[in-house]
Amino acid sequence: MESGEGDNDMKTLADLKRELTKGKRLRLIYRYKPLSEPIPKEVSGTQGNGVSFIDPNADVRKPSFLEFPKASLLEVTPNGFRIYGKGLRDLTPDEAAIRQGEPRDKEQEECDLMGDSNVMYHAVRGYYTRRNAEYLQGHMTQRGMRYDYNTGKVFDDKVKGELALEYVFEKVEVAA
Repeated sequence: MESGEGDNDMKTLADLKRELTKGKRLRLIYRYKPLSEPIPKEVSGTQGNGVSFIDPNADVRKPSFLEFPKASLLEVTPNGFRIYGKGLRDLTPDEAAIRQGEPRDKEQEECDLMGDSNVMYHAVRGYYTRRNAEYLQGHMTQRGMRYDYNTGKVFDDKVKGELALEYVFEKVEVAA
């Protein structure tokens, strides 16, 4: 019988954490694009927020650390797991109203550019802070969200984005 294929009922992050025991071998098969050759990994340690891997074929076994994302960005498969980036979503009506109400003063902006002041920056920052929506300013992540000026949408860690990493468990022959 082969272990790591078909006998696996993992469905949640908790199941995955239990499966990732020291010495468990995996292969990284996708890193933002399919890899031409899988990268072997061996679990060297675990903790609540992630797992340490080593290259089982390397002479020097320096560990690398993979931090677990929020469960919404993790997909556990029968043979391994996938990690996704944050997805983009449209602004909610409330967020759109906040963005529309952003203070603008062209004359003060011009003064800020000509002098060494940043009055409008602080006015805008205060506006978003008072509304508990600093993420809509686009300079920081707040509660897993950040406004993206390029698209006019919000990166949100509750929305599954593009596939970033995929690991599969190595099949281990078990003597009968």
